[in-house]
Amino acid sequence: MMSQTAARFRVIAALAAGFTLAACSTTSPEPAPTPAPSPPPPPSPTGPDPALVSWAGGYCGAVKEIRLIGYSLAKGYDIKTEADLPKAEASLQKLDTTLAAAITGLEKLPQVAPPAQAANALAAGELAFYRKLHGTVTEYRPLVARGGVRTAKAALDVTGIDLVSHAPAVETGKVPGLDPAMKANAACKLVG
Repeated sequence: MMSQTAARFRVIAALAAGFTLAACSTTSPEPAPTPAPSPPPPPSPTGPDPALVSWAGGYCGAVKEIRLIGYSLAKGYDIKTEADLPKAEASLQKLDTTLAAAITGLEKLPQVAPPAQAANALAAGELAFYRKLHGTVTEYRPLVARGGVRTAKAALDVTGIDLVSHAPAVETGKVPGLDPAMKANAACKLVG
C-alpha cells in the first residue's frame, strides 16, 4: 500500500509541478501601445485677411484724430472772459475740420464681406454719430462770437460730453477677424 500511496503522491506532485510550470510559462498579453498624442495644428500662415487689414487702416485713419482730439480742445471751464473766446472758436474750428475729414474717410470705406460684415455696421454707426456731432458744431460755431462766454462754454461742454461719452455701436472685438486686422495695420495704433 505504501507503494500505491507513494505512487499517487508522485503523480499528484508531478501534476502540481506541471500546473505550476504551465502557469509560470504562460505570458499575459501585452497592452496595446498607446498612440502618441497628435501635435496641435500649425498656426495659420496667412494671418489676418489682407482686405480686412486694408479696411481697418481706412477706418482707423478716419477715426483716429477724432478719438484723440478731445485732449487738445478747450473745455468749457477754460473760457472765463471774452478774451478766451478765440480759444473756443479755434477748438470748434478744429473739431469741425476733423469731423469733416472723419466723415469723408468713413464714406470712402468699402463694404466688408462675410464673416466680418459687422464692420459695416461699426462704420455706419460712427458715420451717423460724426455727422450728428458735426451738425451740432456747425450750429454752435457762428453763435460763439455773438453769444459770448456762456454760449462758448455751452458749445464746448456739449461737444466735449458727446465726444467723451460716445461708444461705437459695434465693438471691434465682436467683428470676426477685425482685432487681428487692426493689430496688423500701423494706422490703428491707439484706436480700438
